[in-house]
Amino acid sequence: MMIAEGRDRRNQRRRRGLRGDVVAACVLMTILLAALFPASGRANSPQEVALSYDQAQHTLEVRITHASKDPAIHYVKKVEIKRADKTIAATEYQSQPGQATFAYVYPVEIGAGDLLEVTVSCSIFGSKTARLDMRKTPR
Repeated sequence: MMIAEGRDRRNQRRRRGLRGDVVAACVLMTILLAALFPASGRANSPQEVALSYDQAQHTLEVRITHASKDPAIHYVKKVEIKRADKTIAATEYQSQPGQATFAYVYPVEIGAGDLLEVTVSCSIFGSKTARLDMRKTPR
């Protein structure tokens, strides 16, 4: 009897210890996740990307809507332009020129059958991609 009671007490202590370890691990994991990703709750990815090509000037205008209360910290970090899945231009920025909608213009040579893909990435969280299909653009 004494042996069985001793075993029961040890098992109860082990279970309580394991339960405490699991709770501590969950709390620690929550704190780590909050520390690693603090701004993602306040950040937003670019809402809209509009593309237009000026054939006379050979320039691509990328009009971006990306709301930010502080464009020096939360901004469009990178604009990448691809043609046929190959990067033809990539520009990185340290801030954005406005708090909502703004445009960048890039010198780009585009042919009649080209498909351009432009990806705009936020400095904190998210990205948005737009496509310009020159095969469907009227001449």
